[in-house]
Amino acid sequence: MVEHRTSIVVRSVGEIAVVYFTDTKILEDMQIKWVGNSLYDLVDKQSRRHILINFQNIERFSTALLGKLIGLKKKTQESSGSVKMCCIPGNIMEIFKVTGLDSIFQIFRDETTAIKSFGSAAGE
Repeated sequence: MVEHRTSIVVRSVGEIAVVYFTDTKILEDMQIKWVGNSLYDLVDKQSRRHILINFQNIERFSTALLGKLIGLKKKTQESSGSVKMCCIPGNIMEIFKVTGLDSIFQIFRDETTAIKSFGSAAGE
């Protein structure tokens, strides 16, 4: 039997899907696949165009997750949307800096500021 589960929880704020990771570590291949599929489903099946990923619970992750995040960014851009990130711990932020992804994604210190950056999509 194949276990299928997700490692994220999604909260809606206006038109924005705010994504929280339920696991502190995302390291296993199947786990990364589940996260990727769940994120892609937000765009493909739920027609969500604006996504904010909150990293507050993450302690460690496989760099394979970065590929999923880049894929998500491409999917949202194809539908005139965007992916932004917030609450990234220092050790995780170093990975974004080393890989150059800190210049590809808009990253915010806190969730409130990140949500406001979406403008009218935030429902304000």
